[in-house]
This record gives sequence, structure tokens and C-alpha cells, in this order.
Amino acid sequence: MISGFQYSLFVSFCLAVCQESQASQNCMNKQQLLAAIRQMQQLLKGQETRFAEGIRTMKHRLTTLQNTVTKATPDLPTVFCPAQEAPPNGKRFGSKNMVDHEVHFTCDPGFQLVGSSSRVCQLNGSWTGEFPQCKGISECTSHLCQNGGTCVDGVDQYKCICPQEWTGTNCQYQTQTVPPAWSVTNDPAFSRKPRCAKFDRMQHCSCEPGFHMSGTAENSICQDVNECEVYKLEGAPRLCMHTCINIPGSYQCSCPSGYSVFSDGKSCEDIDECGLSLHNCTRGTMCINTGGGFQCVSPECPKPSGNVSYVKTSPL
Repeated sequence: MISGFQYSLFVSFCLAVCQESQASQNCMNKQQLLAAIRQMQQLLKGQETRFAEGIRTMKHRLTTLQNTVTKATPDLPTVFCPAQEAPPNGKRFGSKNMVDHEVHFTCDPGFQLVGSSSRVCQLNGSWTGEFPQCKGISECTSHLCQNGGTCVDGVDQYKCICPQEWTGTNCQYQTQTVPPAWSVTNDPAFSRKPRCAKFDRMQHCSCEPGFHMSGTAENSICQDVNECEVYKLEGAPRLCMHTCINIPGSYQCSCPSGYSVFSDGKSCEDIDECGLSLHNCTRGTMCINTGGGFQCVSPECPKPSGNVSYVKTSPL
């Protein structure tokens, strides 16, 4: 590489030749210019040779230094940490136990991790953190739901989801969803006095919609029509998709647990407990709506395959 100083020498040389030239129009003739170029080529060739020698010297010094360091610090033996097993009722992710490698631990649903969820193998052959344990957090093991109820764990509490015909903390009490048949005739709530008016000196009595007249003309009474029983007859249209409940003067349709009555008053539609925040799923679980209910699911990562393992980075 030509330096600035060398370039200045070349320019000065050309000017000197130019001043000595006898040509009035040209600064230097062809022979003078070629001579100057040959001198500069020799100068550059000398610079190139010295630069190549410097590179060779630097490579030699680096090789010598590398050999000296290698002999002074021989390779250290590979350090291994004790093998880490998955805790009971839990899982381990990561199988290598060499320095700087990590292992991760999770617990099965219904168990809580106590200790370190991640541990790193150190240079001294020990793991960071504490050995993990999975302790049960299920309240349902000591509180059983009766009569087909489903137990759902909460934070230090539990809840029984009961079938439609049962109620109570543990579904121990039976509920009455459909009034007994005799209530239509013997229950005062299902009886009405008729509405009577005189026309042309004669008395005319009638009942409200949903009631029928019974008794004598002098002692008549309006009794409720049990629409649910009437429409059970063969060929009659179905009043309700699920359950028909007779009420004074009319009827109501009810749906099983987890469903609500549709806008037509007869059909049933599923209640989205997850979308309406009616679930009791604990933190870290995902609510999934099902027909007539919901499920609390704890998403899990895929199982390790070959040299590939997965680590849960978020609850969902």
C-alpha cells in the first residue's frame, strides 16, 4: 500500500522532471513518464515484500503463543451433576446433567410444586435451588359429593355441582322441580273463584285462561288445567324440550343443569359458563365450555421426543 508520503514524493518527482523538460506544451515526454512509473513500481514491490514478511512474523508469534497457553493449561475433566428424577406426581423436562444445563419440573393436576421449578448444573457438580416436591392440594379427597354430584377444587375450599333434582353443600337434599299431580285440585294456589256477572236476570260465570269450571252452578270453582298432563296424551304437540312444570293458570318449561330456557320459552340452550365467568376454575387452568357444564383443564406441553424437550412458559 502506498503511503501519503510516498505519493508526495512521486508528485514532486514528476514536477521536477516537468521543470527540466524543454517541451513548451507538454510537462514531460513519454520516456520521462515511463521512467517515473517504473521507479514507483519498484518502490511498491519493496513495500509489498516488507508487508508480507510482517504478516508471516505475526502468524508465527500467534502460533507460538497458542502452543504455550495449551501446554500451561491442560483440558479440565468434564463435570457432571447428580441425576435429577421427576418428583412423585410430577414430571421432569431436560435429561442432561452437565455444567450449564437446566432441568425443569411440573406437578400433575391437583398437586402443588414445592421447591425449585428449574435447576442449573454448576461447576462444582451441584444443582442450584432446592429439590422439588409435589404436594396434594385437592379438597375433594376429604369432601365427597353425594347423589351423583361432581366435586370441583378451589383455593382451600371445594364445591359440589349437583344434578337438577338434588341440592345442598354435598348434594344431600332432594329438590322438588315438578309439583305433584294432586296439587291441581287440593292446593288452594291452583284454585280460583269464578268471575260472574248477571245478564237478563241470569248469572254467567267464567274462569281465567288456564282454568276450567267444576262443581255445581251454585257452588262452582275454577281449577287449574294441568297443561303438562294434557299434552302428554298421544298425538298432542310437545310443550317443552326438557321438563314441563305446571303453574297456576299456565305452565313453565325448565332445562337441566347447565342449560337455560331459550327465547321461545320451550327450547333449551347451553350456558357458556366460561364466557359468562360463571366457572370456578383456579388460576393457571383453562375453562372449556361443555354441553351443560364446563371443565377446568391444565394445558400440558408435549412429551419429550429424542433430543427435543418442551418447557411450559405460561399457564395456558
